[in-house]
Amino acid sequence: MPKKVYRCGDCGEVHDLHWDAERCCMPTPMEGWVCPVCDEVFDDEEEAERCCASVSPEGELVTCPNCFRDHDDAAHQAEVQIAGHCSVCNPSFSVDEDFKIHDIVAEHAHKHAMKLAGW
Repeated sequence: MPKKVYRCGDCGEVHDLHWDAERCCMPTPMEGWVCPVCDEVFDDEEEAERCCASVSPEGELVTCPNCFRDHDDAAHQAEVQIAGHCSVCNPSFSVDEDFKIHDIVAEHAHKHAMKLAGW
């Protein structure tokens, strides 16, 4: 989940707290959203959520066998892999399936972060 940050309106420095952004250069701070993997700042929460962590590692599309939708999102691909359907057509998963899906998505995010760090 992306975290909300505040940018200084003059110098563009990113701050975790609204108060810090206000005190930076004393302009009106601008809100932004940070990708949880690569820390890139976006103006829109949805853009931050769709950033690099959510895209499948191979860039491939996976088709849900239940609704026939194509997904490039890592979370939807993990859902299809584990449960045999995506959350768009059927949002119900067992507790075990839910844990496995979250583990796959977290592993993907970790690998992506390591790639960005040059590891």
